[in-house]
Amino acid sequence: MEKSSETNGYLDSAQAGPAAGPRAPGTAAGRARRFAGFLRRHALVLLTVSGVVAGAGLGAALRGLGLNRTQVTYLAFPGEMLLRMLRMIILPLVVCSLVSGAASLDASSLGRLGGIAIAYFGLTTLGASALAVALAFIIKPGSGAQTLQSSDLGLEESGPPPVTKETVDSFLDLTRNLFPSNLVVAAFRTYATDYRAVIHNTGTGNLTLEKVPFGTEIEGMNILGLVVFALALGVALKKLGSEGEELIRFFNAFNEATMVLVSWIMWYVPVGIMFLVGSKIVEMKDIIVLVTSLGKYIFTSILGHFIHGGIVLPLIYFVFTRKNPFRFLLGLLTPFATAFATCSRYVGFGSPWLL
Repeated sequence: MEKSSETNGYLDSAQAGPAAGPRAPGTAAGRARRFAGFLRRHALVLLTVSGVVAGAGLGAALRGLGLNRTQVTYLAFPGEMLLRMLRMIILPLVVCSLVSGAASLDASSLGRLGGIAIAYFGLTTLGASALAVALAFIIKPGSGAQTLQSSDLGLEESGPPPVTKETVDSFLDLTRNLFPSNLVVAAFRTYATDYRAVIHNTGTGNLTLEKVPFGTEIEGMNILGLVVFALALGVALKKLGSEGEELIRFFNAFNEATMVLVSWIMWYVPVGIMFLVGSKIVEMKDIIVLVTSLGKYIFTSILGHFIHGGIVLPLIYFVFTRKNPFRFLLGLLTPFATAFATCSRYVGFGSPWLL
């Protein structure tokens, strides 16, 4: 009986072999099919990276034309539209996805997951800071930047440098931004501490200068406060039980609709990035001076990102999941390229939701 079953299995595989031959993995047709499938799965990633490369080539080609500032502004218009669309979608994307996610979790496991997330964020941030300080002491990246002027970057003079913020005020600002006083204002402004100089007369002819802190609002989304509010709202809706189901379904539908909008916008990313990178390269006065003056800084930054993002974080991922971390990182090429080309980590938020 065993021999019969083995014979039948052999005959079945032999009969199925010729029919499946053209599609076998080792044949040319199979390799072409796998290659076409790879292109379909990673089309957006490939187009985004190609947009960055094409933008660099476009900027290098247009540098010799001597474009004035008005023409450079027109050149950057497609990239500006990309930034505006991505910033438009950040608020509903983050809030709706976090509310839906928090409402779908079990309340008992939410605290454990939150504690793990906070511990992971704190430890990795501390490790990245220690790595950056160590590389700065070893390489000394600012030693060659004394001759660099802001005009070499195509930037205008922005006035005197800002006053150094005290460490205590930095932590207090972080805590204040966790709980914004106005959610509407938090969508486009962030709380920050500034200082005013107050001169005191001690009465003995001596004058003392005191740096008095006061609160201001600066441009920029308070993403931290919006995240905290969205998570708290999701947990509160989960606590309501059946009374909160309708609002949870509303946020779920809102989240799905936002995902569709993001998918549409992301197909415009390669075009916008190409013109954005090209316009930035055209704006630079002297790329050679820039690279030579900031060469050590650029090398230090790239080395730090490579060690932390290419070794430390993948190693942590492998230790806890026993999976290939670089397969996971391959799916993050689109948000990486988007954040790199737009110089904004918030603009890159839209990409990961498509993965």
